[in-house]
Amino acid sequence: MKAVKRPYEVRQVLVCANVRDPGAGKPSCGGNGAQAMVDELKKTLKARGLKGRVIATKAGCMDICPDQGCIVAFNPGGEFFHVDTTPEGTAEVLARLTEGV
Repeated sequence: MKAVKRPYEVRQVLVCANVRDPGAGKPSCGGNGAQAMVDELKKTLKARGLKGRVIATKAGCMDICPDQGCIVAFNPGGEFFHVDTTPEGTAEVLARLTEGV
């Protein structure tokens, strides 16, 4: 394996979009609208010309399972947040992800 460096800093948000069976006994972010958030983030980043420098990625389970909203993790930094999967929640994630870019 060989490390690869990009010629610029990359920011990334991982959005848990895991979907569980209804009888699993545990909620899932994917069932709470997380995929729509990922799609909106990608669309907005592309429209702003940030595709490749700022990345929104659909992720599997992060083992923090809220009843509402979803879990996101920011890189660099490795910080995890519980956010609403509403337009306002998406805007909050976008603002943090693009701060200073």
